Amino acid sequence: MKIKVSGPARLTLLGLALALCSCQSDLKMNAVPGTVPSRDLQMCASQGGRIEARGKAGIPVCVHPYSDAGKACSGKADCKGRCLANEGPGGLPRLGDATGGHCQPDDRLFGCYAEVQGGKAKAAICVD
Repeated sequence: MKIKVSGPARLTLLGLALALCSCQSDLKMNAVPGTVPSRDLQMCASQGGRIEARGKAGIPVCVHPYSDAGKACSGKADCKGRCLANEGPGGLPRLGDATGGHCQPDDRLFGCYAEVQGGKAKAAICVD
């Protein structure tokens, strides 16, 4: 059975193919899952980073720590990265709650967090 695709459908398929090609990770993986080519390890280390598995899929990424990691903050201006809300016994503060924060540890933020701006929590978000 032969399928003929023409006109706008062809352009749509081409666009989809190009979009999928751009969905590559920062690091090229070897055939064996969980391994990282030595050139990627060296490049990451030369930039002051380290390879860590992040997200639910445990994908290895180059992580660069921030020098102010964990420092108390009340907004982004206090940090190299983001100012993250401190969790209390009930979890993350709600939107608009007055809260303290700490500077994010590195440039690869995963999991659930709420940013702090002006000493108040912004909306929480979960990233994987």
